[in-house]
Order: sequence, then structure tokens, then C-alpha cells
Amino acid sequence: MPLFKSDPTLVLSVLEQLKADSSLYVRKSVANNLNDIAKDHPLIVLETARRWKDVCPHTDWIVRQGCRTLIRKADPGTMELFGYANPKDVVSLTTFASLSVLPSRLAIGENSELHYELCVREGESVRIRIEYGIDFVKARGNTSRKLFLLSDKTVSGGTRVTGRRAHSWSDLTTRRHYPGEHRIALLVNGCEVASMVLVLHLLEESI
Repeated sequence: MPLFKSDPTLVLSVLEQLKADSSLYVRKSVANNLNDIAKDHPLIVLETARRWKDVCPHTDWIVRQGCRTLIRKADPGTMELFGYANPKDVVSLTTFASLSVLPSRLAIGENSELHYELCVREGESVRIRIEYGIDFVKARGNTSRKLFLLSDKTVSGGTRVTGRRAHSWSDLTTRRHYPGEHRIALLVNGCEVASMVLVLHLLEESI
């Protein structure tokens, strides 16, 4: 409702009473409501998350799920709350990063494979969230970014991280593909560390 969207105070007061409920169904509902509120009131949700965190295991799960949109956006306060290393520290979080995608030219409906590698700075262990983002070409030629999670873990300083991921370029009910140059970026804790361009074409077009 518009009223609750502009002022979530009443909703939050209800969620407060349910945050440690033993029912998984209820906890999922609380987390989803918190995540919805975060889209319009990120600071309120962050403040709530700080109060609820470490209250009990059930509440910790709610906080994590309720802040998932803020984590995807790499909101600084939220990232700090969950222990992610700051990629904008004086000493860069990564000392090396590379990204390749094969094939780099393919038709809509085909698959590509991403290969990534990065080296974490020396020193203490850090929590990192590795994602790749694709700037999808839209019908009017503009682009819209979609993020895909690769890994979320704590690693020792100096660790070399490598991986691969298959990506389908088939149309979905929620996403239609269009020909053109698609920029693909590798991100660590929300910060771009490498990128490349893939060319997508119609199936009937000759290579």
C-alpha cells in the first residue's frame, strides 16, 4: 500500500514482534518485507539490521535475507555490517584480475563460458563477493545491467581465486535478448576489477 511504502513504521513494528518466530514461513515473510522496504528506505533497514543482528540464529537469517537487495547494490554500510572487505581501501582489495568469455561472438540462444581469475591482496583474511554483471542491450539500444553471483566466501590474504561459469543466451520469460555489443564486468564487493565485450547476433546472421 502507498501509505506503508512512504512510511514503513507500522509494518516494522509488526516485523519487530515476529523477528524470532520459530516458523520458517513467518521468517521468510519478515525477510521479504524487510527487503521490500529496503528498496525505498535503505537507511531504515540498515538501522534495523544492526539492531537485529546477533540477537539469535533465526534473526540473523532474516537480516541476511532482508538485506539481499542492499548487498547486491554493494551498499557500503550493509557490506561493512556483514564483514565484506572495503574495495576502496587505500590498499586495493585485488592485485590482479582478468576475465575472458568464449566464444566472444555468438548467436542468441547459444551458450558462452566465462573464465575469471583474481589475486587478493596480501595480509589478513577478507570476505569477498564475486559477481559478473552483463550490460544487456535492450530493444531501443540502451543497456540494463544484471548481476550474477559467482562466489561469496572468506579467503586468506594472497589467495588466487579462479573459476568458470556457463552462461545461456537463450530468451527467457523474464528477459529477451537483442543483438549488439554486451559489456561483461567482473566485480569484487561491488567494484569492477575486469571487463570485456561480447557480440551477440541473430541466429540467421553469418559469422
